[in-house]
Amino acid sequence: MKNIQRPYSIMTLLTFAIAVVSISFTLLVSAILFSQFRSSIRENATVSTREIVRQVNANLSYYTNDILTIATYARDLAKQTTTMKSSDIEDRLRAIVDSRQDIVCLVLFDLEGNKLLSTSEAPFRQASEITEQMWFSRALGGEGNFYFTGPHVQQLFASSYPWVITYSQQINYMNPNGDLEQGLLLIDMNFWAVSELCQSAKLGSSGYVYFIDNNGKIVYHPFQQLINSGLFNEDLDSVQDHIFGTFTNTFEGRERLVIIDTVNNARWRIVGVAYMDELMAGLNQYTAVMLLVLAFCIITTIIIARSVSAYISRPIKQLERLMNSVERGDFSAPPTVGGNLEVAALSQTFAVMVKRIRQLMDDIVKSQEMKRKFELDALQAKINPHFLYNTLDSVVWMAEQNDTAGVITMVTSLAKLFRVSISKGRDIITLSEELEHVRNYLIIQQMRYRDKFEFSIEMEEGMDNLPTIKLIIQPIVENAIYHGIKYLQEMGHIDIKVFRRKPAAVVIEIKDNGVGMDEKQLNTILSMASPSHKNGTGIGVRNVHQRIQLYYGSDYGLEISSELDEGTLVRLVIPEQMPIQPIKVVHS
Repeated sequence: MKNIQRPYSIMTLLTFAIAVVSISFTLLVSAILFSQFRSSIRENATVSTREIVRQVNANLSYYTNDILTIATYARDLAKQTTTMKSSDIEDRLRAIVDSRQDIVCLVLFDLEGNKLLSTSEAPFRQASEITEQMWFSRALGGEGNFYFTGPHVQQLFASSYPWVITYSQQINYMNPNGDLEQGLLLIDMNFWAVSELCQSAKLGSSGYVYFIDNNGKIVYHPFQQLINSGLFNEDLDSVQDHIFGTFTNTFEGRERLVIIDTVNNARWRIVGVAYMDELMAGLNQYTAVMLLVLAFCIITTIIIARSVSAYISRPIKQLERLMNSVERGDFSAPPTVGGNLEVAALSQTFAVMVKRIRQLMDDIVKSQEMKRKFELDALQAKINPHFLYNTLDSVVWMAEQNDTAGVITMVTSLAKLFRVSISKGRDIITLSEELEHVRNYLIIQQMRYRDKFEFSIEMEEGMDNLPTIKLIIQPIVENAIYHGIKYLQEMGHIDIKVFRRKPAAVVIEIKDNGVGMDEKQLNTILSMASPSHKNGTGIGVRNVHQRIQLYYGSDYGLEISSELDEGTLVRLVIPEQMPIQPIKVVHS
């Protein structure tokens, strides 16, 4: 069997629709902003790193230009040997060395490796050993050709081995005879001078800058010792594939930003390495903040969506509750439901419909009540002629017996009885008038049955003018006579008492000592489906019960208790109302 899915409420659908649209829009905007911010951070990080590398390059270029200036000054001095003593030239060069901590020494060699001028007084190695060194051989090739070495242990002196970077250049100098000859100028610089330029460059917390020569060999690296010991590796292959510019790659599990620039004069390339996870650290913070803001926006969106949907669906739910109430039978005037125009219009239409239904139901109830009242009146009309016939028959019998007093009493009681029955067309009479009516009825019946029963009537003080429906006691008394006392061998008793019962009720109690009823008769006597009793008296009892409930409601009516051979007790319960004026009735 196919399951039928339960439809969702308007509030749920509205909440879902608003939330989906709003959250989708929020996610789309967040994704765009995140992508733009990520690109911006990446671009800014690249620009910032490139500027740092360029600054290092500028500082290094400035330093090399300074060295070239010193070299030019030294070359010019070397051409003045005819006018200046060698010792004076050395003093001037030594003054430069003494004024700068980064320069170790300046030396002028001839092409055979022999020292010509020097700022150092330390003994030099053999000329053959000097000419074998790389800085010597690389600088040869013509005047003006110069060469910068990487950091190395200088082998000039037999007793000193400084860690330097060497600048070497082939120059022309003037010998003491005044002839120009070829020589080689050397300037040794402390390694830390270049090292400080690189170490001052901060590319994140673990980024660094290093130099390589045209052959791809490392000139300077901050982790040179780790590289030599095999504890650190450098991605030189990728650098060789990119002569100049910026690129990113992943090396040993970390994405890196690599920037390559060419160092002027030194024929070196400067390489800056920055790690993207450090450069993009701000993105992680931004992402965390953005996720919190996004979560807040989503929660706020759901709350707002639910509030808006509740506001929209609240009038519809109110209208639904009113409709359910009407479905359960509550046709009281429904209040007008507010909200949007459509719901308000629907509510007004529904209110008009309920009002019309209520009017139709009231008309039906009234017509049914009138119909029932007419039926009860017609039934009462059928009962009275029967009683009249029996009474007149008794009068004829007493007249035949020359019982003049009895005839007068019976006829007088009958006249008073019918005068109350007519009651000038009124259905409501006083309790005293109703008791007067039943007293006359009992007098007539007592004479008919030749004193077969006795009766008593009692009423609390102050209840004489309380209103009641007329002719509600007589049918009960008639039932007691015909079905209870009529079959007794001993004297029958009928006691009628009228008293108040809280809250605000009047009780008319009729008690007899007749034959009584069994439980089956007791349960069915007031039922509409119960069979008619002899002489229609059962119909009269139901008539009284229905008339009381028709006038006063279902809380009132007859209460009957009975036992076989014990008698029957009937209580008529009606509401206590304001006293009324009695009808002018002649009392005996």
